[in-house]
Parts: sequence; structure tokens; C-alpha cells
Amino acid sequence: MAEKKKEHFGSSLGFVFTMIGMAFGLGAIWRFPYVTAQSGGGAFVLMFLIITLVLAVPAGMAEIALARKMQSGPVVAFKNILGNKKGRIAWLYPIIPTGLNMFYMVVVAWTLAYICFSIVYGNEIMNDPVGFFDTFSNDRLAVFGWTVVTVLLNALILWKGIQGGVEKFCKYGIPLLFVILALLMVRVLTLPNISAGLNLFVNPDWSQMLNFSMWARATGMALFAIGLGPAALMAYGAYLPKDSDIPADFLTVAFWNLLGCILAGLIIVPAVVAFGLDLNSGPNLTFITLPFVFAQLPFSIVIALGFFIAMALGAVSSSIGIMENSVTTVSGGLGWSRKKTIVFITVITIIGAIPCIWSEKFLAAMDFFVGDVGYTLTATIMAVLLAWYVGAKKVREEWIQKGCHFKIPTFYDPLYKYVICPILFLLLAQSCFNIPKILTTIFT
Repeated sequence: MAEKKKEHFGSSLGFVFTMIGMAFGLGAIWRFPYVTAQSGGGAFVLMFLIITLVLAVPAGMAEIALARKMQSGPVVAFKNILGNKKGRIAWLYPIIPTGLNMFYMVVVAWTLAYICFSIVYGNEIMNDPVGFFDTFSNDRLAVFGWTVVTVLLNALILWKGIQGGVEKFCKYGIPLLFVILALLMVRVLTLPNISAGLNLFVNPDWSQMLNFSMWARATGMALFAIGLGPAALMAYGAYLPKDSDIPADFLTVAFWNLLGCILAGLIIVPAVVAFGLDLNSGPNLTFITLPFVFAQLPFSIVIALGFFIAMALGAVSSSIGIMENSVTTVSGGLGWSRKKTIVFITVITIIGAIPCIWSEKFLAAMDFFVGDVGYTLTATIMAVLLAWYVGAKKVREEWIQKGCHFKIPTFYDPLYKYVICPILFLLLAQSCFNIPKILTTIFT
């Protein structure tokens, strides 16, 4: 018997903004720009667009439709489809997002801290961004304190429910995020010597279109950007009304996620190239390299504050979605109340964040096993369940089509079964083959 939800999204717009918030986080703001710069510029953007529309959106619609059909997270849904014994595999799904938040919340905490630091210590950050970041990140107790505050902030928003907490935050926070990004993009594109960086980001390197490894990288980025993986889409799909238009809403989410990635790229890549800095610095691109860029601009502290506020809005909306995933899955699977589950997940996340704060090697291992292996494993299991066990045709005709205002073409069925599932298997195999190399890199 499927668990009945007492609450639904207040509007289609609220669902769209919430889904954008879940997917559009720190990865889009700092990872997409430098991956694009490393991977053929405009060619990678084109790959990302193709993979999003051909693979991530069709698979994502099916996952959301499953949640709406069952009005539950994966534990209840899998039990209804596979039975009690086989359905236990669904307990993988709350493990992945909870593990993800154990280290993701640490980075979100850095972002929240930098909003305050930009106000109080703005000049110090601009004068010595490397020294300032190293001093802060090496103060483990301070980072732990900011992480606890961040986890509790997420829990407070979830505590207020879907409409009163999550939906309300995203309905105001996500539009503000895009306004700030747009203003920053306009300012950056008016910098002198900006053309080289702009050409790097926009002009395609067409030779990369035949590079399989770049397609694999674009696929991984698209899955993460759209929220496909450990039932993240089910966390909010379970709260959809029965007559919601899943294809139209999810295509809207995909469009705004892509636009957000491009805005972030147009802010970061041209500016970093214009000042001759390193695009390959990963998280340091945000906390070390960009403050140097801001320092060269008029009103540098105001610009830095605006950027970190935008980052925080994206980061918190994403971490809320990750935490909601665990809450929806555990509460449905164990029959707990929502508030009891929020307390449990909050405590587990704070405890799990401790080794991630005190050990960079542990954080790196968590990042790989959760963000790489975990995401592809759970996405593959979900796709096989829906495309082959339930049946792609049934999913399309009986689940996705309901509430949709246009006819979903029949080629959806072979696309899901014979294109999407094999690609996910290839990504999973690639992740598994990388395990020995990653372990050697981390622990030597």
C-alpha cells in the first residue's frame, strides 16, 4: 500500500523552482565552468545540452512519474513493484544523499561563512585570498561550527514542510539567484581584455565532438545537473498532484538549469582568463581565485558579496533537496513522522561531517564513492527497474502521459531501453574501473 502524502506543492511554478534549486548548486557554479574550459569550450556545452535532452530528461521524467504514482520515496515504491524482499535494494537510495550531504554541507558552510567574511573582512580577503582561505579552512572547530549552523538551517527549512519551507524558500531564492548571476555576468563581460576568455567558453572545438571521454564527462555532468541519481527527483515528485504536467515542468527545469550553468560559465571563465589565472583550481576557483579577480574591479567587496550570496542561494537550495531526499525515503520506508526523520537525518549528517572536516583524504574518498559510484549505481538501478521491469511503454502511457498536454512520442520507449540504460551501464562500469586508481591516489 503506497504511503499517502498529506501535502503537495502549492503550484506548478513552486515545483519548478524547487526542482531547479535541488539540481542547481555549487557544481553548476564552480564545476561546470572549468570543466567546460578543459573540454572543448562550446563543444562541451553542446554535448551537455544533447545529453540533457536525450538522456537525463527522459529518465528524469520516468523517475518523477514513479514518485507521483506511488506518492512516496523509493523504499515504498520499490516494495510495491518488487515485493518486500527484492525491494530492500531501495535502501541504497537514502544512503547516497545522506553521505553526499556529509561533505557537501561543509562546502556550503564555507559559502555561508564567506558572505559574512565579505562584510566583516572584505579587505583582508581581497588583499590575501590564499592566506585567508587557508587560515579559515585549517581552523577545524570554526568550520565544524559553520557546518552545524548550515545543517540546522536546512533542517529548519524542511521542518516547515514542502509548501511553507522548501517551496517558499526556492520561489524567492531561485529568481534572486538568477538576477544576481545576470548582473554579475553583465559586469564581467564589460571588463577589458575579456574576448579571449569569452572565445574559449563560447567557440566550439569541433574535434572534441568525436572524443568519447568528453561525451562521458558531459553525461556525468548532465546527470548531476538535472538531479538524476539517488532518487533525488523522487523526493519532490512524491509531493506532486496527480494531474501535474511532468514533461512540461521538467523541460522547464532543464532549460533553467542549462541557462544557470551558462551564466556561471560566462561569469567565471572569461574573468579568470582575462587576469591570467588557473581555471583548473577546482573549489579554489571560488574561494581563492575569484576574490583576486574581484579585487581588480571597482566596488570589489560589493561584487564579492553578491557572488557569494548567489552561491549560497544555489548551495542551500541544493542541499535542501539532498536532505529532503533522505527524509522522504527514510520516513516512507520506516513509517516515521516527517519531523522525527528530520531530527534523525540532521544528527547523522552532523556526525558524518566530522571526519570530512578533519581529514581531506576522507572527504575525497566520500566525494568519489558517493558522487561518482553512488550516483551512477542508483541511476542505473532506477532506469533498469522502470524501462525493463515495469516497462518503458507502461511508464510512458500510464504514468508520464497523465496530466501531460501533448502526446509523448512512442520512440521514448526504445530510447529509454536501448540508449539510456546502456549508457548508464557504461558510466557505472567506468566508475567501478576507476576505484583502484582513486583509492591509490587518495591513500598514498
